[in-house]
Amino acid sequence: MASELVVEHMVLFRGSAGLRILAYGSVVTTYVLIVIGGYVVFSGSGAACGSSNPDSWPLCNGRFIPDPSSPGYAQALVEWTHRLFTLVVGLFVLGTTVVAWTRYREEKRVLQFSTAGFLVLIGQILLGMVTVKTDLDPLVSTAHLAVASALFATVILNAVTVRGLSVSSRKLLS
Repeated sequence: MASELVVEHMVLFRGSAGLRILAYGSVVTTYVLIVIGGYVVFSGSGAACGSSNPDSWPLCNGRFIPDPSSPGYAQALVEWTHRLFTLVVGLFVLGTTVVAWTRYREEKRVLQFSTAGFLVLIGQILLGMVTVKTDLDPLVSTAHLAVASALFATVILNAVTVRGLSVSSRKLLS
């Protein structure tokens, strides 16, 4: 019985590197995205891709990539970079969630935090759209920052929990 438990945890430890990379990557990319979002606000680039126009989100002034010949190109590029980097965060958070559900179903906290992170990210993306569509309404913009903070906290909790899987596996093996 004890040997089966050790073997199970050895497999978990060896196989958890991918989950750790995804969970830690979720933390780092979420932090970078929040910093980029701050730069969007302080550079005045939030409405550079259009505001309440139908072609302002997810497109940037009706285009997939900002037009370099447009007068507000530099600011549009800042806003577009924020949107594009959301895709990077999404890949890490979704990857973490998929791996958690397919390989770590028995780890309830990892499942809970991974799923919560994914759901908060979806809400945050939709709130980002509302932020643009409401011409950067201060209340909506504040909510966007608050939800970003909640997402950051969630992915940190998940990364700490994932790290705990590795630490507990190492203790069991020693």
